[in-house]
Amino acid sequence: MHTIARELNQVLEHTVIADLLSDLGKRMYFPKGIVSQEAEASLKAKKLKATVGMATKQNIPMYLPSIFEDISSAAPSDVFPYASTAGDQELRKLWLEEMAVKNPDLRGKTTSLPVVTSGLTHGIFLAGDLFLDEGDTILVPDLFWGNYTLIFEERSKAKLVTFPFYNQDKSGLDLHALEQAIANAPGSKVSLIVNFPNNPSGYSPTVQEAQQIVAILKRAADGGKRLAVITDDAYFGLFYEEGTCTQSLFAMLADAHEHILAIKVDGATKEDFVWGFRIGFITFGAKGVTSEQYEALVKKTMGAVRSSISNASKPAQSLILKGMKSSTYHQEKQQAFDLLQSRYVLVKDILKRHADDDNLVPLPFNSGYFMAFTCKGSAEELRLYLLDRYEVGAIAIKDDYLRIAFSSVDNDRMEELFDIIYQAAGELWN
Repeated sequence: MHTIARELNQVLEHTVIADLLSDLGKRMYFPKGIVSQEAEASLKAKKLKATVGMATKQNIPMYLPSIFEDISSAAPSDVFPYASTAGDQELRKLWLEEMAVKNPDLRGKTTSLPVVTSGLTHGIFLAGDLFLDEGDTILVPDLFWGNYTLIFEERSKAKLVTFPFYNQDKSGLDLHALEQAIANAPGSKVSLIVNFPNNPSGYSPTVQEAQQIVAILKRAADGGKRLAVITDDAYFGLFYEEGTCTQSLFAMLADAHEHILAIKVDGATKEDFVWGFRIGFITFGAKGVTSEQYEALVKKTMGAVRSSISNASKPAQSLILKGMKSSTYHQEKQQAFDLLQSRYVLVKDILKRHADDDNLVPLPFNSGYFMAFTCKGSAEELRLYLLDRYEVGAIAIKDDYLRIAFSSVDNDRMEELFDIIYQAAGELWN
């Protein structure tokens, strides 16, 4: 049991609550991770805040006009009824069509129809419900979103086993570590979750690395492993460098092998700049699976949805659907992408000017919302110093890395942000 959970249980000792808590209730806790650090930054980071995984412009959340303009004029039938358990049928079909546009390798392949979830978190939660038993192992690179721990270890009672994300010289992914982790996984059933663009590092595989990952998984399947591969595509589409793989691994894995089940968890959250809508999707793909068999799996997924949230938000689905059908939808998304890419390019230029500073060494990044530093000293010490001394918010990861959400910092404040971060590190560690 996690230390924080034990501490909370001690507070509740000798009460009726302690007598009545379920085993899961006893294991639950609120982690001192990104969300709690973000809450602290909201109170103290008066100058600059590069914490939350959201894109903002002049401190206002970015949005697509084609979605926003419909909020006040939506018809009652698009807002007030229950949504169906699997989600709006038209939205599910349109999302699948868009998925094939964004992932050309999917064209001509048969997958399930996406099921609507309450955000990506719920989609990952459903994958755990459906494919992990107590004591099962799930493999994850050692740079991962902290909520995986709550979802898989505390809820599913599975065991997270990590392997190095980067190779030794930090030039790319440690593919050998991935292959070894799969080979060493107990039994024939292997679960793996990958997240590209990665949170917290902001790295996505190159085209060659993506092909090598698929080859590794196929070799494992040939050797008798049965693999459930979850692709957490939360930041999908935000790829800024040539040579980066711009498709989800799901597209390459959906019919890669009879022993590989690809599970795509994605959503409008980041792709359509609607963080508060809490609309995600879960889609399945495997070689040799028939439409009837996909429908059976979808119905199982619907059961998991029904027994957890009943259904996702009807008005949010309606607004996303209207936005996606707008003639300006793709143009608006391109404009938002261009702004985020300009921030990425600016950050890269700023980091070049600090290349000789060994207090903070940037990890490779090429996509998404974030970049991260390896810190000479304690990342948590630096985070708190930035908050208290400079009123600047950032996120400490495992006390080794400082994560910067450049997505939420305007271009005209970016240099100021990084100058303060480097100055603070120097004051602590020089």
